[in-house]
Amino acid sequence: MTGAAPTLIDKLRSKQILICLGSGGVGKTTTAASLAIAMAGRGDRVVVLTIDPARRLADALGRGGSLGNDPVEVDLGTGPKPGRRGPGQVWAAMLDPAETFEQVIRSEAEDDARAQRILGNRLFTNLSTSLSGTNEYMAAERLHQLNGDDRFDRVIIDTPPSRHAFDFLDSPGRLTRFVDHRLYRSVFARKPRLLRPINAGTQMVMRLLGRLVGTTLVDDVVTFFADFEGLDEGFRRRADEIESLLTGPETGYILVTGPRRDRLAEAEWILGNLGRRQRHLDAVIVNRVMPIDLERAAEALSRSPTDAEQTALHQNLAELATLAQQEAVLIDSVSAMVGRELDQPEESVALVTLAEQLEPVRDLPGLSRLAELL
Repeated sequence: MTGAAPTLIDKLRSKQILICLGSGGVGKTTTAASLAIAMAGRGDRVVVLTIDPARRLADALGRGGSLGNDPVEVDLGTGPKPGRRGPGQVWAAMLDPAETFEQVIRSEAEDDARAQRILGNRLFTNLSTSLSGTNEYMAAERLHQLNGDDRFDRVIIDTPPSRHAFDFLDSPGRLTRFVDHRLYRSVFARKPRLLRPINAGTQMVMRLLGRLVGTTLVDDVVTFFADFEGLDEGFRRRADEIESLLTGPETGYILVTGPRRDRLAEAEWILGNLGRRQRHLDAVIVNRVMPIDLERAAEALSRSPTDAEQTALHQNLAELATLAQQEAVLIDSVSAMVGRELDQPEESVALVTLAEQLEPVRDLPGLSRLAELL
């Protein structure tokens, strides 16, 4: 493995899509935004999409709560750089599952009238807001849309913490399996024909259903499946395209973690799941490492004017040195973890450590300082 931080951006710029994974509280969102700023410094046009319901990205980029599904450009306050093709750009967006779902329906329906009937159907409204996995699949759809947007060279995804991130990564495959399932094919795909009142027996069933749930709801169900017929093939095609994106060489995976046992235990779980899915990891970023400089601390200690101050400094320095040594041991264990959990050479994964900042990274200047370290 290499810890040469200056080569990290060069390595990651070979990818069109970067997906940041990690447990909650490790600085995943700030890392994703800082990577975007660092790449913009090389002249790239980068969009960061957060699918984490927390609003840290908007706050860090100085956008308040104004981020939505449509990307907005971030004012970096930078001009053209000598020897480069021009100033880079950073755009930011926050997933809106309902808006993305509407965009997908409109793109797959053959005309606007059909799209409007589906979008206005109460059954669709209920399915799009309450069906398990909808948000995760819409995140994958939004990635697909942004990757095909000519405004951007690169897409960086800020995922939800650990386990929810894999719901996002697995969602295209789940949708494909659902659409291809025999039960779906035999029941749902043929629902309009089954529900049409073509004979007396079917009419009796329809009347019974109407008494139980209301004739309006029955009409909604019939209309929905009639209008949705054929669109499932479009969803399947798109799901296959997204799956190819997520597993292809154009997509890179970055694990963000911290130098604590609980963080690294979660990191090991993530690595194991990446390995089982045969995803290639490009980098591990260990964030918020103890920034102690032992030489400077010793120099300050030698200048202490009183014994009492020297004693206090000795105690503080000893505690910090112990903590730094413990963190170093934990960071070293990451190499073994990568080799154990992933079917790829350890040296193919960049290992980068970022020191804890003196001030929390909460705004654009803080993100820019972090970008310089990358």
